[in-house]
Amino acid sequence: MGRILTIRGMLAVGLWLGYLASLSYGQGSAQVGSDEQKISSIAGEARDILGRYCYRCHNGEGSDSGYAFDVKKVESLVEQGVVSAKNPDDSLLFADLESGRMPPRNQPHLPRPTPAEASVIKEWIKLGAVAFPEAKRRGDFRSLKQSLTNMRDHLQTLPPAERKDIRYFTLVHLWNNPEVDDAYLRNVRAGLSKVINSLSWEKEIALPALIDSEQTILAIRLSDYGWSLEHWEALVREYPYGVSYGSHPDQELEKLDKEIASLMETNQLSHLRADWFVSTATKPKLYHQLLYELVIPSLINRRAVPGDAANPKKMTDRDLEEFLGVDVEKNIFGVGPRPIRSGFTQSGISGQNRMIEMHRIDATRSYWKSYDFLASTREAILSEFPLGPTTARNPKPELAFRHDGGEIIFHLNNGLQGYLLSASSGARLDAGPIEIVGDSLRTSGTQAIVSGLSCIACHRLGMVEPPNDEVRTFASVFGDGKTLVEELYPPQAKINGEIQRSRQVFIEALEKTIAPFLLEKDGEKLNLTQLPEPVAEVSRRFLLESLDLQTVANELNEPDGRFLAESLQKTNVFRTLGLNVLTRENGVIKRDAWESRAAFSLMQEAARELGYSPRR
Repeated sequence: MGRILTIRGMLAVGLWLGYLASLSYGQGSAQVGSDEQKISSIAGEARDILGRYCYRCHNGEGSDSGYAFDVKKVESLVEQGVVSAKNPDDSLLFADLESGRMPPRNQPHLPRPTPAEASVIKEWIKLGAVAFPEAKRRGDFRSLKQSLTNMRDHLQTLPPAERKDIRYFTLVHLWNNPEVDDAYLRNVRAGLSKVINSLSWEKEIALPALIDSEQTILAIRLSDYGWSLEHWEALVREYPYGVSYGSHPDQELEKLDKEIASLMETNQLSHLRADWFVSTATKPKLYHQLLYELVIPSLINRRAVPGDAANPKKMTDRDLEEFLGVDVEKNIFGVGPRPIRSGFTQSGISGQNRMIEMHRIDATRSYWKSYDFLASTREAILSEFPLGPTTARNPKPELAFRHDGGEIIFHLNNGLQGYLLSASSGARLDAGPIEIVGDSLRTSGTQAIVSGLSCIACHRLGMVEPPNDEVRTFASVFGDGKTLVEELYPPQAKINGEIQRSRQVFIEALEKTIAPFLLEKDGEKLNLTQLPEPVAEVSRRFLLESLDLQTVANELNEPDGRFLAESLQKTNVFRTLGLNVLTRENGVIKRDAWESRAAFSLMQEAARELGYSPRR
């Protein structure tokens, strides 16, 4: 009997030990799973950090940096010798981030990784520079029908009198794309808010309203920005993505579209893509139309000049100055309070001499004007000719410099900034001459500095602190000329003080404009110095990144790129429209091609084959 009990006891012990072993084995499996999750999480963080700070210049063959590696591809980083797996100290990528050499120090408007972010890159390399995790969808594909339903339902919650004032911006196509991370989506929302408030002459910042749980649709009231229906129509005329639904197999789309039009009491297109708006409304011609030509009375009443697409209303800097109440010549050479100036030989934006000048609009707002020079000619030497420009009011014409163009930066009524580029005559320019100024980051899609977008990108924190003034100390003038120089070119402390005052006005307005869309938690403090400028981030990606098959599918409201290719190849549309390149491995097309128009854009022609109708 005892022997039997002993055997039973042994069996029980064995079963118990087996149970414990199974628990131990399970814990080990859980530990392995946990470690794999941690490594994947670190790799995902590293991918996002490199994309945020490095991708704009290091995106493979043809990168602006001149290097061939692509920071979104681990094999490229290793093959090009930028990353040494498990050896961060031997990895040029980490060394440049840790030392602050990258992003380049001569690009102060670019955001810089924090020490914590550099540590993530170090940890990722120590783990063996493991492959970046595959991007995953955020959830179920959001259909066009859902978006139109959201807009219809939102309009129905509003009093009838308010509905005709409502318009929408969407980023559903980005939310549907697994390659687009959440940080970029936040930048699109923040960029939209910044752009539309930067195109407003109203005194208060007005935030677009998020109307759906996924935050893919933002609503605005046109009147919050002082906009008329003509402002929106100016956008619609240039929009290459507009479609209607009368021929679409899903008749519910046309029904929803008609309901929206009825509620808004207009057939005007109700919604635009947010990334297109951020990247396009900030460039001429739209930037000039929305901010100036549809607002400034002298331009509204001025007849357009046929054939002058760049400046049909013949706008000059004086049109803007009169609208703002700034008399530049009187302030410089009259009897009132002088503006302040700073002249210097080296400039981060111009290859030649530069001089900046500040006039007060009122107690809070400022009007800054630069004088730029095409070449270092004799009359571009500010220490010898400090008292330009040449005008009838100038009491010292023999000491007047001769400039070739300039940039104007001024506070809008809400504290944000507006911009204008001008020729020496004061005539408005779309872009600065490349011989004088250029943008190596190609924010506008090229190296050209364009009015609006390029300025927004560079002045992400407002006025940029200039080099020390050289004119007050080194000007070779005497008598009355010296007195005027000392009045116009004050000590450096005063210049720096005015720069800081202007920056503070802008930063306070900027925080109100973008913080709600960038902060993930209530109570967080926005650190603008550590954040990328959202408009530039959106524009560079929108204008410069090529479109692959899946991106094109998302932009055509289709979830599956392969299914789209099969559908369009059945009718030979891919071949007819030149889109067959998308079906090969790594095949892409350029944004310019996708938006290019004959009667309609390439996108609209492709959409036609899916049952949509092109719309303007």
